[in-house]
Formats: sequence, C-alpha cells, structure tokens
Amino acid sequence: MKKVLLVGCLILLVTVSVNAGQKVTLVTDEWEPYTSNKMEGYGFFTEIVTAIFKEAGLEVEYQFFPWKRCELNLRNGTVFAAFPYKMTEGRKATYDFSDAIANSTGRFFYLKSRIKSEVTWEKLEDLKSYKIGGTRGYWYEKEFNTAGLIIDYGTSDKLGFKKLKGGRFDLLATEELVGWELIKKLYPNEIDDFGIMKQPLNKDELRLMISRVYPDSAAITEKVNTALQRIKDNGVYSAILKKYKIAE
Repeated sequence: MKKVLLVGCLILLVTVSVNAGQKVTLVTDEWEPYTSNKMEGYGFFTEIVTAIFKEAGLEVEYQFFPWKRCELNLRNGTVFAAFPYKMTEGRKATYDFSDAIANSTGRFFYLKSRIKSEVTWEKLEDLKSYKIGGTRGYWYEKEFNTAGLIIDYGTSDKLGFKKLKGGRFDLLATEELVGWELIKKLYPNEIDDFGIMKQPLNKDELRLMISRVYPDSAAITEKVNTALQRIKDNGVYSAILKKYKIAE
C-alpha cells in the first residue's frame, strides 16, 4: 500500500508493506452460527474470515472475549479487528470497517400457542400492545426506547428464549439465524412451536470492525478486501455458505 505525504512543498511516497505469513489477531464472542469456539471452523462467518486471510497470505489468530472486552482491545490497538459488526455512523467515528462479509436479518420470534394470527406492523410504535423481550447492549435498545416500547431485557439471547417459552413476554427480538440455532439446541423437539414475524426488524451487512491504531491496519484492510473479492470470485465463499446451508 502506498501513501502520499505532503511536507512543505515536498511530496514523499511512503510504501507500507505487510509481510506474507504475518500473524494478525482478531476477537469475537459467542454468536452461533456466525461465530463460536464450540463449532467446527468457529462458525460460518469465522470460517469465511479464515478463508479471506488465507487468500491474503496472512496468518490469523482468534481470541474469544465478551463483546465489551472485544471493543476495549480494539480501541487499545492490541487486536486488528472484532467481528461480526454492522457499520453505524457512531462506530465509523472511531473504527474502520472491511467490505461487507455476510448479511444479517433481525426478527421478532413468538410462540404459536400465544400468538395465533399474523402480527403486522409498519413502525415500532405499532407494537406497544405487546410484551417484548430483548438482550441488553444490543443495537435496538435506543430504537425501542424512542418508540416507547417497554422491554424485558436479559443478559443473553439464550435467556430470552427461555423467558419466551415460559410466557414472560409475547415477542423476542433477535437475529434470525441465531434464534433458530438456539431453538434447535434448547427445544429440539418443539421447533415447530415457534414462529417469526414476516416483517424483519432489521437487515444489515456484517463486517470486520477494525482498529485504526493496530500496526499496518490500513494495509491489512486493503489486503483483506482484495482477498474477500477473490474468494467470492473463485467459489470459496459460496462453498462455505452452502456447507452451513445458508443462502447468499
């Protein structure tokens, strides 16, 4: 990667190199099926990231921490990136981002025995008559508060589904793939008891959220984005999604 620096009236051309085989540290937390240290390949998103770094000729090291610690390490520059994250205006003020790696859809889950007909809504305010569950610290807290919804927040999606099953609330907000993965683990014989609203809560692109103070950060990001496009072109990306039965 080349940078042009203007010093007085002199233009200096500086070359920043990233060595092949360089070890790059990334952090993440449990969020099956996207990422988990309990899954082969650490989940489909992590497996895509592994393929990207292999294509880029860079060695990657994964460390699993709670999300707040992931972001602390990112701010300190002790790790290159945390994932998977969606890009927001607030985050862009502090971090850089890779190109989009995968998609995510948020949904409201419900028990069919509790909600027997399709719930339609256009704006969050339309859901004020429902008891809703969520997970503390997720992106939707601000939106739910602005809409005037009263939310029963828990510490994890897993706890949320246990509360939903126990009748503590009507709807649970969570990511669609994550939700079905938890239902399969928690209630393998009762999967058909659950449903999701047709109207998505959100649709986002997930990326690496990148430290600006990690050594050679910009150069690594350039290599990562180039390698991502290459694994899409050569079929590796599609093969990973197919392995996990996830549509592109």
